[in-house]
Amino acid sequence: MVERNATATDHWTYNGIRTITLENEFLKLTVFPELGAKIYDLIYKPRQKNLLWHNPRIPPSKVPFGVAFDDVWSGGWDEIFPNDAPSSVGVDKYPDMGEIWSINWDYAITRQATGGVTLTTSTYSHIAPCKITRHLTLEMDSKVYLKYEFENIGQDTLKFLWKLHPAFEINERCTMEIPGKTGIVDARYRHLFSPSSQTYQWPNATMKNGQRRDISKIMPSTDRTCTLHYVTDLSDGWIKFKDQLNNLATKIIFPKEIINSIWLFLAYGGWRSVYTAVFEPSTSYPYDLAQAIQEGQVHNLESHQKLECPIEVEISGI
Repeated sequence: MVERNATATDHWTYNGIRTITLENEFLKLTVFPELGAKIYDLIYKPRQKNLLWHNPRIPPSKVPFGVAFDDVWSGGWDEIFPNDAPSSVGVDKYPDMGEIWSINWDYAITRQATGGVTLTTSTYSHIAPCKITRHLTLEMDSKVYLKYEFENIGQDTLKFLWKLHPAFEINERCTMEIPGKTGIVDARYRHLFSPSSQTYQWPNATMKNGQRRDISKIMPSTDRTCTLHYVTDLSDGWIKFKDQLNNLATKIIFPKEIINSIWLFLAYGGWRSVYTAVFEPSTSYPYDLAQAIQEGQVHNLESHQKLECPIEVEISGI
């Protein structure tokens, strides 16, 4: 078989949004640079399966800065920085889910000598003095190679939270593997769990009714729950999502010296009838930036310093 070079095109729009399509023999990605560089599609071509969840009621569209994320969330993979919940830090007020998921990013397409192609997107956050760049490369295999750069262009230490926010298509034959020791239930959802499982040995928790639950197993939409967990004490830097129904495995690999926790937003029909799981490798927790700063859980970037973080997404059949 003759390998074809990876390709990229920016000739299209979707619902009025500039659309960039990257493709090789195995993968097809759709990226919206005008909507926070959102990765909307991640299609594994041998199975013709889109791994990313789309909100069936909210199509992607350009949105104003500072809008409530949940009310316009169309699905896909978003970039969250420098906070999650709306937060006040000193005199600065950060909007819901941060500054960069809703704004326009500049972009450039570069052809690689290897036959691969790189989409570089970049932007400046409006409140935090930071330049953010993401290099997304497709080579000739079934991996997505990402390299993130955060440059503090301000005079003071930048205290921030950064996390990936990919929402996956799920079914009750899906499982996740995380090399973590500790699970923590976010304070907003602790009423669903027994007092002994506010912090638990990953992945086994106990619900308020006494039922034991393996959090690593996806529940059906009829479960009618929605929870947020933080998985910490990682022994290695990866998370693996297996879809036995479609015979697919997706592994996200990251440096654990930068990313120290995995957030799990598990919506099993208990929030707005949404059925998806968001696996969120993150530099810190909990979701409130001011609280994370107070607890010393944020990432610090000194003035004029740069943080670089490589990420790999590997997709394969099982």
